[in-house]
Amino acid sequence: MKRMFRWILVALAVLLATTVAAAVWLWNDPGNAFRLAMIAGHANAGVSERFVEVDGHRWRVLDTDPPAETAASLPRATTVLVLHGLGTSAEAMMGVAPILSDAHRVVVPDLPGFGEHAMHGEAPHDWRLYIDCIERFRVHEQLGVVDVVGTSMGGAFAAAYAATYPDSVRRIALLSPAGVVAPKQNAFMTRVAAGELPLDIKDDASFDEVLRLNFPNPPAMPEPVRREFVARAVERRAAFLEIVDDLRAFLVRGCEPMLSSIRAPTLVLYGAHDQLTDPSMIEVWRNGIADFEGEVLEGAGHVLLYDRPDIVAERMRAFFE
Repeated sequence: MKRMFRWILVALAVLLATTVAAAVWLWNDPGNAFRLAMIAGHANAGVSERFVEVDGHRWRVLDTDPPAETAASLPRATTVLVLHGLGTSAEAMMGVAPILSDAHRVVVPDLPGFGEHAMHGEAPHDWRLYIDCIERFRVHEQLGVVDVVGTSMGGAFAAAYAATYPDSVRRIALLSPAGVVAPKQNAFMTRVAAGELPLDIKDDASFDEVLRLNFPNPPAMPEPVRREFVARAVERRAAFLEIVDDLRAFLVRGCEPMLSSIRAPTLVLYGAHDQLTDPSMIEVWRNGIADFEGEVLEGAGHVLLYDRPDIVAERMRAFFE
């Protein structure tokens, strides 16, 4: 018994030492901390990472049913194609996967110039480039007619995609979508109109500002992951600024002329405390889209999947059934 007790103490000491060593290693290696956090996130969301080449461009994709598995799986409803927002990547929207994967295949790509998807050469990265790239990706991946979920910039893309390629889309859900002029211009919009770019991450302070604008209660972030996030944003800042310049007019009002062309049933959700896309914008979508349903969610800011995941899940499951 004494020997067993000693072995237990030894095992606990080794476990403690290993844990401390791992924590020190990750603290001093934020790149690996970030990578491990992403791997854990993928597993929790039930997605697998894969890469595919479309027209000479390498796309990174998070997928609940990679092609080899899809062929052998039971038939499912329409595939859901998910489009992330400005300055983020597929990880920002992988929370859609556990909401809809019981009945749908969920596919979340990095869009050109974001995440692990390089910019597409010297071509202007305007809305038309993104919409056409999304369509070529859908065709290449043989996704068939898709349901589309988009947030913020991705919401504007989803709307423009449904208007431009109506035969490719069954339904669309727009979370805090950009792309229309808000009846009420909030402080963020006033700053943008004055020529500022409040979402430009160039150091720790500007990262804090971006978190404050996106979240009423910003999420806790381990310091190594935070450092890596800021470092990646700074490294890719030139490309980000170029894309913002190409998309600026579209993100402000570019969807408005297309609203009457959207035939797909459309769900629009905003947060009552959204400091970026003001919730008053919901009335523009309501007045412009024939088959519309929408809601402003209390207690939520710009990132609805973080602030009100329960309500978003309930609304999307009912909408896409």
